[in-house]
Amino acid sequence: MSSINKLQKLLLVPLVLAVLAGCAGTRTVSQEEAKVHLDTSDYKQYAQRYLDKTGKPSYDKTSLLDALEAGKAFNDAGMWGQSAEAFDAAESLMLWKADTVDTPAEVANLMGTTLTSDAFGAYQGKIFQGGLIDYYQTINMLMMGNESDARVSFNRLEVRQDNALEQFKSYSDTVNESVSDGLNDKESLFSAQSLKAIGGEVDSGIANVPTGLKNAKIRNAAGDVMSAVFRASSSAQQDKASNVSADSLKRAASASASAGGLRLVKQLQRDMRSGRGALKNKVIVVYEDGTGPGLSEFRIDLPLFIVTDKVTYTGIALPRFEAGKPSLGGLQMGNGKRKTSTVVLTDLNELAGLEFQASYQGVVAKAVISTVIKTAAQAVINHQIDREAGNSLLGSVLKLGVGAAQYALTKADTRAWVNLPNTIQMAVVDKPKDNVLQMQAEANGATIDVDLPAGENVLVVVKSAGLAGKPAVYAQALPAVDQVAGL
Repeated sequence: MSSINKLQKLLLVPLVLAVLAGCAGTRTVSQEEAKVHLDTSDYKQYAQRYLDKTGKPSYDKTSLLDALEAGKAFNDAGMWGQSAEAFDAAESLMLWKADTVDTPAEVANLMGTTLTSDAFGAYQGKIFQGGLIDYYQTINMLMMGNESDARVSFNRLEVRQDNALEQFKSYSDTVNESVSDGLNDKESLFSAQSLKAIGGEVDSGIANVPTGLKNAKIRNAAGDVMSAVFRASSSAQQDKASNVSADSLKRAASASASAGGLRLVKQLQRDMRSGRGALKNKVIVVYEDGTGPGLSEFRIDLPLFIVTDKVTYTGIALPRFEAGKPSLGGLQMGNGKRKTSTVVLTDLNELAGLEFQASYQGVVAKAVISTVIKTAAQAVINHQIDREAGNSLLGSVLKLGVGAAQYALTKADTRAWVNLPNTIQMAVVDKPKDNVLQMQAEANGATIDVDLPAGENVLVVVKSAGLAGKPAVYAQALPAVDQVAGL
Protein backbone atom coordinates (compact mmCIF):
# COMPACT_ATOMS: atom_id res chain seq x y z
CA MET A 1 0.00 0.00 0.00
CA SER A 2 1.38 3.43 -0.95
CA SER A 3 2.15 6.11 1.61
CA ILE A 4 -0.60 8.29 0.17
CA ASN A 5 -3.22 5.55 0.65
CA LYS A 6 -2.10 5.04 4.23
CA LEU A 7 -2.36 8.74 4.90
CA GLN A 8 -5.80 8.90 3.32
CA LYS A 9 -6.97 6.23 5.75
CA LEU A 10 -5.58 8.21 8.64
CA LEU A 11 -7.61 11.21 7.57
CA LEU A 12 -10.78 9.30 6.75
CA VAL A 13 -12.28 9.16 10.27
CA PRO A 14 -12.02 12.86 11.19
CA LEU A 15 -13.13 13.98 7.72
CA VAL A 16 -16.17 11.69 7.70
CA LEU A 17 -17.09 12.91 11.16
CA ALA A 18 -16.81 16.49 9.95
CA VAL A 19 -19.24 15.75 7.12
CA LEU A 20 -21.70 13.91 9.35
CA ALA A 21 -21.54 16.77 11.80
CA GLY A 22 -23.76 18.80 9.51
CA CYS A 23 -26.68 16.42 10.04
CA ALA A 24 -28.06 17.95 13.22
CA GLY A 25 -31.68 18.17 12.15
CA THR A 26 -33.68 20.32 9.79
CA ARG A 27 -34.86 23.88 10.11
CA THR A 28 -37.38 25.15 7.58
CA VAL A 29 -36.51 28.83 8.08
CA SER A 30 -32.95 29.87 8.94
CA GLN A 31 -32.26 32.35 11.74
CA GLU A 32 -31.23 34.95 9.18
CA GLU A 33 -34.46 34.56 7.19
CA ALA A 34 -36.56 34.60 10.36
CA LYS A 35 -34.96 37.90 11.39
CA VAL A 36 -36.07 39.54 8.13
CA HIS A 37 -39.71 38.68 8.89
CA LEU A 38 -39.48 39.53 12.57
CA ASP A 39 -37.88 42.94 11.99
CA THR A 40 -41.05 43.97 10.16
CA SER A 41 -43.53 41.97 12.30
CA ASP A 42 -44.40 40.19 9.05
CA TYR A 43 -46.10 37.29 10.80
CA LYS A 44 -48.30 36.26 7.88
CA GLN A 45 -45.44 35.83 5.42
CA TYR A 46 -43.31 34.15 8.06
CA ALA A 47 -46.04 31.57 8.71
CA GLN A 48 -46.36 30.95 4.96
CA ARG A 49 -42.84 29.56 5.00
CA TYR A 50 -44.17 26.60 6.99
CA LEU A 51 -46.85 25.77 4.39
CA ASP A 52 -46.57 23.91 1.09
CA LYS A 53 -48.00 25.12 -2.23
CA THR A 54 -51.44 23.75 -1.33
CA GLY A 55 -51.52 25.61 1.98
CA LYS A 56 -50.91 22.54 4.14
CA PRO A 57 -48.36 22.61 6.99
CA SER A 58 -44.89 21.64 5.78
CA TYR A 59 -42.10 21.45 8.32
CA ASP A 60 -40.02 18.75 9.98
CA LYS A 61 -42.24 17.21 12.64
CA THR A 62 -39.30 15.09 13.80
CA SER A 63 -37.25 18.21 14.57
CA LEU A 64 -38.05 19.80 17.93
CA LEU A 65 -36.67 23.21 17.02
CA ASP A 66 -38.51 23.30 13.69
CA ALA A 67 -41.79 22.30 15.34
CA LEU A 68 -41.37 24.96 18.06
CA GLU A 69 -40.70 27.71 15.57
CA ALA A 70 -43.52 26.59 13.26
CA GLY A 71 -45.95 26.50 16.21
CA LYS A 72 -44.99 30.02 17.27
CA ALA A 73 -45.08 31.34 13.68
CA PHE A 74 -48.62 30.01 13.23
CA ASN A 75 -49.68 31.42 16.61
CA ASP A 76 -48.31 34.86 15.70
CA ALA A 77 -50.20 34.74 12.40
CA GLY A 78 -53.52 33.78 14.00
CA MET A 79 -53.46 30.26 12.54
CA TRP A 80 -54.54 28.68 15.79
CA GLY A 81 -55.27 25.13 14.61
CA GLN A 82 -51.98 24.76 12.74
CA SER A 83 -50.16 26.19 15.75
CA ALA A 84 -51.80 23.67 18.10
CA GLU A 85 -50.79 20.81 15.80
CA ALA A 86 -47.18 21.99 15.60
CA PHE A 87 -46.91 22.43 19.37
CA ASP A 88 -48.35 18.92 19.83
CA ALA A 89 -45.50 17.64 17.65
CA ALA A 90 -42.98 19.65 19.68
CA GLU A 91 -44.40 18.34 22.95
CA SER A 92 -43.87 14.74 21.81
CA LEU A 93 -40.19 15.53 21.07
CA MET A 94 -39.46 17.52 24.22
CA LEU A 95 -37.15 15.60 26.55
CA TRP A 96 -38.30 17.64 29.55
CA LYS A 97 -41.74 16.13 30.16
CA ALA A 98 -44.59 17.80 32.01
CA ASP A 99 -45.27 14.86 34.34
CA THR A 100 -41.79 14.17 35.73
CA VAL A 101 -39.04 16.05 37.50
CA ASP A 102 -36.26 13.67 36.47
CA THR A 103 -33.40 14.92 34.32
CA PRO A 104 -33.57 13.04 30.99
CA ALA A 105 -30.71 10.62 30.43
CA GLU A 106 -29.74 12.34 27.18
CA VAL A 107 -29.34 15.63 29.03
CA ALA A 108 -27.76 14.13 32.15
CA ASN A 109 -24.90 12.58 30.16
CA LEU A 110 -23.24 15.92 29.50
CA MET A 111 -19.79 14.41 28.98
CA GLY A 112 -20.99 11.38 27.07
CA THR A 113 -19.94 12.38 23.55
CA THR A 114 -16.76 14.39 23.70
CA LEU A 115 -15.56 13.93 20.10
CA THR A 116 -18.19 16.25 18.64
CA SER A 117 -20.16 19.22 19.94
CA ASP A 118 -23.78 19.04 21.10
CA ALA A 119 -24.44 21.27 18.07
CA PHE A 120 -24.11 18.16 15.88
CA GLY A 121 -26.85 16.23 17.66
CA ALA A 122 -30.62 16.56 17.92
CA TYR A 123 -31.87 19.69 19.65
CA GLN A 124 -32.89 18.65 23.17
CA GLY A 125 -34.99 21.61 24.25
CA LYS A 126 -34.97 23.59 27.49
CA ILE A 127 -36.98 23.36 30.68
CA PHE A 128 -38.55 26.80 30.21
CA GLN A 129 -39.56 25.95 26.65
CA GLY A 130 -41.84 23.18 27.89
CA GLY A 131 -43.87 25.74 29.83
CA LEU A 132 -44.06 27.99 26.79
CA ILE A 133 -45.50 25.14 24.71
CA ASP A 134 -48.39 24.82 27.16
CA TYR A 135 -48.74 28.61 27.44
CA TYR A 136 -49.14 29.08 23.69
CA GLN A 137 -51.52 26.13 23.55
CA THR A 138 -53.78 27.93 26.04
CA ILE A 139 -53.83 30.97 23.73
CA ASN A 140 -54.57 28.71 20.75
CA MET A 141 -57.52 27.09 22.51
CA LEU A 142 -58.96 30.38 23.74
CA MET A 143 -58.69 31.96 20.30
CA MET A 144 -60.42 28.95 18.75
CA GLY A 145 -63.26 29.37 21.24
CA ASN A 146 -62.53 26.01 22.83
CA GLU A 147 -62.91 26.73 26.53
CA SER A 148 -62.85 23.07 27.56
CA ASP A 149 -59.52 22.35 25.88
CA ALA A 150 -58.18 25.66 27.15
CA ARG A 151 -58.89 24.45 30.68
CA VAL A 152 -56.95 21.25 29.99
CA SER A 153 -54.03 23.29 28.66
CA PHE A 154 -54.07 25.59 31.69
CA ASN A 155 -54.07 22.54 33.99
CA ARG A 156 -51.06 21.16 32.10
CA LEU A 157 -49.34 24.53 32.31
CA GLU A 158 -49.75 24.67 36.09
CA VAL A 159 -48.30 21.18 36.53
CA ARG A 160 -45.49 21.92 34.10
CA GLN A 161 -44.50 25.14 35.85
CA ASP A 162 -44.58 23.56 39.30
CA ASN A 163 -42.37 20.72 38.05
CA ALA A 164 -40.02 23.15 36.31
CA LEU A 165 -38.60 24.30 39.64
CA GLU A 166 -37.70 20.73 40.62
CA GLN A 167 -36.44 19.95 37.13
CA PHE A 168 -34.19 22.99 37.21
CA LYS A 169 -32.70 22.05 40.58
CA SER A 170 -32.14 18.47 39.42
CA TYR A 171 -30.51 19.69 36.22
CA SER A 172 -28.21 22.11 38.07
CA ASP A 173 -27.08 19.29 40.37
CA THR A 174 -26.50 17.04 37.34
CA VAL A 175 -24.30 19.67 35.68
CA ASN A 176 -22.18 20.03 38.80
CA GLU A 177 -21.72 16.27 39.13
CA SER A 178 -20.91 15.84 35.43
CA VAL A 179 -18.27 18.57 35.49
CA SER A 180 -16.58 17.03 38.51
CA ASP A 181 -16.63 13.52 37.04
CA GLY A 182 -15.50 14.69 33.61
CA LEU A 183 -12.51 16.70 34.80
CA ASN A 184 -11.36 13.88 37.07
CA ASP A 185 -11.59 11.19 34.38
CA LYS A 186 -8.19 9.77 33.44
CA GLU A 187 -9.03 10.03 29.73
CA SER A 188 -9.31 13.79 30.05
CA LEU A 189 -5.85 14.24 31.55
CA PHE A 190 -4.71 17.89 31.56
CA SER A 191 -8.27 19.17 31.05
CA ALA A 192 -8.48 20.70 34.53
CA GLN A 193 -5.14 22.45 33.98
CA SER A 194 -6.23 23.79 30.61
CA LEU A 195 -9.53 25.02 32.04
CA LYS A 196 -7.75 26.82 34.86
CA ALA A 197 -5.32 28.43 32.40
CA ILE A 198 -8.03 30.15 30.33
CA GLY A 199 -9.65 31.45 33.52
CA GLY A 200 -11.90 34.47 33.05
CA GLU A 201 -11.84 34.33 29.24
CA VAL A 202 -14.84 32.01 29.32
CA ASP A 203 -16.89 34.53 31.32
CA SER A 204 -17.68 36.35 28.07
CA GLY A 205 -20.31 33.68 27.43
CA ILE A 206 -22.44 34.71 30.41
CA ALA A 207 -21.65 38.44 30.50
CA ASN A 208 -25.06 39.33 29.04
CA VAL A 209 -27.11 37.10 31.32
CA PRO A 210 -29.31 39.16 33.70
CA THR A 211 -27.88 39.25 37.20
CA GLY A 212 -29.46 38.29 40.51
CA LEU A 213 -31.69 35.59 39.06
CA LYS A 214 -33.57 33.31 41.43
CA ASN A 215 -34.78 29.81 40.59
CA ALA A 216 -38.39 31.05 40.63
CA LYS A 217 -37.60 32.92 37.40
CA ILE A 218 -37.80 29.62 35.52
CA ARG A 219 -41.58 30.13 35.61
CA ASN A 220 -43.45 32.08 32.96
CA ALA A 221 -45.28 34.56 35.21
CA ALA A 222 -47.56 35.62 32.35
CA GLY A 223 -48.75 32.01 32.14
CA ASP A 224 -49.61 32.01 35.84
CA VAL A 225 -51.56 35.27 35.52
CA MET A 226 -53.39 34.05 32.42
CA SER A 227 -54.35 30.88 34.29
CA ALA A 228 -55.96 33.01 37.01
CA VAL A 229 -57.65 35.27 34.45
CA PHE A 230 -59.06 32.28 32.57
CA ARG A 231 -60.72 30.85 35.66
CA ALA A 232 -62.01 34.24 36.76
CA SER A 233 -63.66 34.78 33.37
CA SER A 234 -64.75 31.24 32.38
CA SER A 235 -68.31 30.03 32.02
CA ALA A 236 -67.85 27.42 34.77
CA GLN A 237 -68.73 28.56 38.27
CA GLN A 238 -66.43 25.95 39.81
CA ASP A 239 -63.45 27.74 38.22
CA LYS A 240 -64.31 30.92 40.10
CA ALA A 241 -64.97 29.07 43.32
CA SER A 242 -61.65 27.20 43.30
CA ASN A 243 -58.39 28.28 44.91
CA VAL A 244 -56.46 27.73 41.69
CA SER A 245 -56.61 31.40 40.67
CA ALA A 246 -55.32 32.61 44.02
CA ASP A 247 -52.50 30.05 43.96
CA SER A 248 -51.55 31.02 40.39
CA LEU A 249 -51.34 34.69 41.32
CA LYS A 250 -49.13 33.92 44.32
CA ARG A 251 -46.72 32.03 42.04
CA ALA A 252 -46.82 34.84 39.49
CA ALA A 253 -45.82 37.32 42.19
CA SER A 254 -42.64 35.35 42.92
CA ALA A 255 -41.75 34.98 39.23
CA SER A 256 -42.72 38.45 37.98
CA ALA A 257 -40.00 40.22 36.02
CA SER A 258 -40.85 43.72 37.29
CA ALA A 259 -42.29 45.74 40.14
CA GLY A 260 -45.10 46.70 37.78
CA GLY A 261 -45.89 43.05 37.29
CA LEU A 262 -46.20 42.62 41.04
CA ARG A 263 -48.59 45.58 41.21
CA LEU A 264 -50.70 44.04 38.45
CA VAL A 265 -50.91 40.77 40.38
CA LYS A 266 -52.08 42.64 43.48
CA GLN A 267 -54.66 44.54 41.42
CA LEU A 268 -56.06 41.26 40.08
CA GLN A 269 -56.17 39.80 43.57
CA ARG A 270 -58.30 42.76 44.70
CA ASP A 271 -60.54 42.57 41.63
CA MET A 272 -61.15 38.85 42.12
CA ARG A 273 -61.88 39.22 45.81
CA SER A 274 -64.43 41.93 45.13
CA GLY A 275 -65.97 39.83 42.34
CA ARG A 276 -66.02 36.67 44.47
CA GLY A 277 -63.51 34.99 42.21
CA ALA A 278 -64.78 36.56 38.99
CA LEU A 279 -63.66 39.39 36.74
CA LYS A 280 -66.34 41.73 35.45
CA ASN A 281 -66.19 44.11 32.48
CA LYS A 282 -62.44 43.96 32.07
CA VAL A 283 -60.10 44.01 29.07
CA ILE A 284 -57.05 41.83 29.53
CA VAL A 285 -54.24 42.99 27.25
CA VAL A 286 -51.40 40.54 26.57
CA TYR A 287 -48.57 42.18 24.67
CA GLU A 288 -45.54 40.34 23.20
CA ASP A 289 -42.76 42.85 22.56
CA GLY A 290 -39.59 42.49 20.52
CA THR A 291 -37.44 39.50 19.71
CA GLY A 292 -36.09 37.17 22.35
CA PRO A 293 -32.56 36.24 23.40
CA GLY A 294 -30.25 34.14 21.27
CA LEU A 295 -26.76 32.68 21.21
CA SER A 296 -23.60 33.45 19.25
CA GLU A 297 -20.24 31.66 19.07
CA PHE A 298 -16.83 32.81 20.27
CA ARG A 299 -13.55 30.93 20.25
CA ILE A 300 -10.64 30.73 22.64
CA ASP A 301 -7.17 29.36 21.98
CA LEU A 302 -6.68 26.61 24.52
CA PRO A 303 -3.34 26.22 26.33
CA LEU A 304 -2.55 22.50 26.26
CA PHE A 305 -0.28 20.65 28.62
CA ILE A 306 0.70 18.07 26.02
CA VAL A 307 4.43 17.95 25.28
CA THR A 308 4.36 18.05 21.47
CA ASP A 309 4.43 20.54 18.63
CA LYS A 310 2.65 18.23 16.19
CA VAL A 311 -0.67 20.06 16.12
CA THR A 312 -2.01 22.63 13.66
CA TYR A 313 -5.17 23.69 15.50
CA THR A 314 -6.24 23.76 19.10
CA GLY A 315 -9.07 25.78 20.52
CA ILE A 316 -12.57 25.68 21.97
CA ALA A 317 -15.80 27.17 20.68
CA LEU A 318 -18.31 28.40 23.24
CA PRO A 319 -21.81 29.89 23.08
CA ARG A 320 -22.36 33.48 24.17
CA PHE A 321 -25.73 34.57 25.54
CA GLU A 322 -27.14 37.49 23.54
CA ALA A 323 -29.92 39.58 25.07
CA GLY A 324 -33.18 40.11 23.21
CA LYS A 325 -34.30 43.39 21.68
CA PRO A 326 -37.45 45.43 22.42
CA SER A 327 -39.82 46.73 19.78
CA LEU A 328 -42.55 49.16 20.85
CA GLY A 329 -41.39 48.94 24.46
CA GLY A 330 -44.90 48.85 25.86
CA LEU A 331 -48.48 50.00 25.29
CA GLN A 332 -50.35 52.82 27.02
CA MET A 333 -54.10 53.12 27.52
CA GLY A 334 -56.23 55.96 28.86
CA ASN A 335 -55.29 59.50 29.84
CA GLY A 336 -54.44 61.48 32.96
CA LYS A 337 -55.05 59.68 36.23
CA ARG A 338 -56.65 56.79 34.33
CA LYS A 339 -53.54 56.24 32.22
CA THR A 340 -52.35 52.64 32.31
CA SER A 341 -49.39 50.92 30.71
CA THR A 342 -48.61 47.29 30.07
CA VAL A 343 -46.09 45.91 32.56
CA VAL A 344 -43.49 43.21 32.08
CA LEU A 345 -44.51 39.93 33.66
CA THR A 346 -42.17 37.61 31.78
CA ASP A 347 -38.73 38.59 30.56
CA LEU A 348 -37.50 35.83 28.26
CA ASN A 349 -33.94 36.94 28.96
CA GLU A 350 -34.45 35.81 32.56
CA LEU A 351 -36.00 32.43 31.73
CA ALA A 352 -33.45 31.59 29.05
CA GLY A 353 -30.55 33.21 30.90
CA LEU A 354 -31.19 31.32 34.11
CA GLU A 355 -31.05 27.96 32.35
CA PHE A 356 -28.11 28.95 30.14
CA GLN A 357 -26.12 30.06 33.19
CA ALA A 358 -26.84 26.77 34.97
CA SER A 359 -25.60 24.75 32.01
CA TYR A 360 -22.63 26.92 31.11
CA GLN A 361 -19.97 25.37 33.29
CA GLY A 362 -20.90 21.99 31.85
CA VAL A 363 -20.67 23.33 28.30
CA VAL A 364 -17.24 24.84 29.02
CA ALA A 365 -15.90 21.71 30.71
CA LYS A 366 -17.12 19.49 27.87
CA ALA A 367 -15.54 21.78 25.27
CA VAL A 368 -12.19 21.68 27.06
CA ILE A 369 -12.27 17.91 27.56
CA SER A 370 -13.27 17.37 23.95
CA THR A 371 -10.44 19.56 22.67
CA VAL A 372 -7.84 17.85 24.84
CA ILE A 373 -8.90 14.43 23.53
CA LYS A 374 -9.12 15.54 19.88
CA THR A 375 -5.79 17.37 20.03
CA ALA A 376 -4.05 14.34 21.47
CA ALA A 377 -5.48 12.33 18.57
CA GLN A 378 -4.37 15.05 16.13
CA ALA A 379 -0.83 14.79 17.45
CA VAL A 380 -0.80 11.03 16.92
CA ILE A 381 -2.09 11.35 13.35
CA ASN A 382 0.38 14.12 12.51
CA HIS A 383 3.22 12.04 13.94
CA GLN A 384 2.22 9.23 11.58
CA ILE A 385 2.09 11.71 8.68
CA ASP A 386 5.65 12.77 9.51
CA ARG A 387 6.71 9.14 9.38
CA GLU A 388 5.04 8.54 6.03
CA ALA A 389 5.60 11.87 4.22
CA GLY A 390 8.24 13.62 6.24
CA ASN A 391 8.57 17.36 5.70
CA SER A 392 7.22 17.21 2.16
CA LEU A 393 4.57 19.57 0.85
CA LEU A 394 2.12 16.67 0.89
CA GLY A 395 2.78 16.08 4.56
CA SER A 396 2.20 19.74 5.39
CA VAL A 397 -1.05 19.79 3.45
CA LEU A 398 -2.29 16.62 5.11
CA LYS A 399 -1.51 17.96 8.57
CA LEU A 400 -3.44 21.12 7.76
CA GLY A 401 -6.31 18.85 6.72
CA VAL A 402 -6.27 17.15 10.12
CA GLY A 403 -6.32 20.55 11.83
CA ALA A 404 -9.18 21.66 9.60
CA ALA A 405 -11.15 18.55 10.50
CA GLN A 406 -10.69 19.32 14.19
CA TYR A 407 -11.72 22.93 13.59
CA ALA A 408 -14.90 21.70 11.88
CA LEU A 409 -15.68 19.44 14.83
CA THR A 410 -15.11 22.31 17.26
CA LYS A 411 -18.42 24.13 17.22
CA ALA A 412 -20.61 25.82 19.80
CA ASP A 413 -24.27 24.93 20.01
CA THR A 414 -25.92 28.27 19.26
CA ARG A 415 -29.37 26.96 18.39
CA ALA A 416 -32.23 28.82 20.06
CA TRP A 417 -35.97 29.21 19.58
CA VAL A 418 -35.63 32.24 17.35
CA ASN A 419 -39.16 33.70 17.23
CA LEU A 420 -39.84 34.11 20.93
CA PRO A 421 -40.56 37.66 22.16
CA ASN A 422 -38.23 39.70 24.32
CA THR A 423 -40.93 40.25 26.97
CA ILE A 424 -44.53 39.27 27.63
CA GLN A 425 -46.44 42.18 29.14
CA MET A 426 -49.96 42.57 30.46
CA ALA A 427 -52.48 45.18 31.53
CA VAL A 428 -56.01 44.87 32.90
CA VAL A 429 -58.34 47.83 32.33
CA ASP A 430 -62.05 48.53 32.58
CA LYS A 431 -63.91 47.77 29.41
CA PRO A 432 -64.62 51.04 27.52
CA LYS A 433 -68.29 51.94 27.24
CA ASP A 434 -67.96 52.48 23.48
CA ASN A 435 -66.27 49.08 23.09
CA VAL A 436 -63.19 50.62 21.49
CA LEU A 437 -59.84 50.13 23.21
CA GLN A 438 -57.34 52.83 22.32
CA MET A 439 -53.66 52.05 22.79
CA GLN A 440 -50.48 53.97 22.07
CA ALA A 441 -46.98 52.57 21.53
CA GLU A 442 -44.35 53.89 23.92
CA ALA A 443 -41.52 53.79 21.36
CA ASN A 444 -43.02 55.78 18.50
CA GLY A 445 -46.44 57.02 19.63
CA ALA A 446 -48.27 54.90 17.05
CA THR A 447 -51.93 54.35 17.91
CA ILE A 448 -53.76 51.03 17.91
CA ASP A 449 -57.54 51.08 18.09
CA VAL A 450 -59.30 47.78 18.78
CA ASP A 451 -63.01 47.21 18.25
CA LEU A 452 -63.92 44.92 21.11
CA PRO A 453 -66.31 42.00 20.66
CA ALA A 454 -69.37 41.69 22.84
CA GLY A 455 -68.73 39.86 26.07
CA GLU A 456 -68.41 40.43 29.79
CA ASN A 457 -64.60 40.37 29.50
CA VAL A 458 -62.29 40.56 26.50
CA LEU A 459 -58.80 39.20 25.86
CA VAL A 460 -56.70 41.35 23.49
CA VAL A 461 -53.42 39.87 22.26
CA VAL A 462 -50.94 42.24 20.59
CA LYS A 463 -47.62 41.23 19.03
CA SER A 464 -44.81 43.44 17.70
CA ALA A 465 -41.40 41.99 16.92
CA GLY A 466 -39.92 44.97 15.06
CA LEU A 467 -40.58 48.68 14.63
CA ALA A 468 -40.68 48.52 10.83
CA GLY A 469 -44.01 46.71 10.68
CA LYS A 470 -47.57 46.84 11.93
CA PRO A 471 -48.43 44.93 15.14
CA ALA A 472 -50.68 41.88 14.97
CA VAL A 473 -53.85 42.26 17.06
CA TYR A 474 -56.42 39.62 18.09
CA ALA A 475 -59.46 40.10 20.32
CA GLN A 476 -61.51 37.33 21.93
CA ALA A 477 -64.57 37.59 24.14
CA LEU A 478 -64.35 35.71 27.43
CA PRO A 479 -65.80 33.20 28.06
CA ALA A 480 -64.37 32.01 24.73
CA VAL A 481 -67.01 30.64 22.36
CA ASP A 482 -66.13 31.56 18.76
CA GLN A 483 -62.88 31.44 16.82
CA VAL A 484 -61.31 34.83 16.09
CA ALA A 485 -59.14 36.19 13.29
CA GLY A 486 -56.59 39.01 13.19
CA LEU A 487 -57.69 42.64 13.24
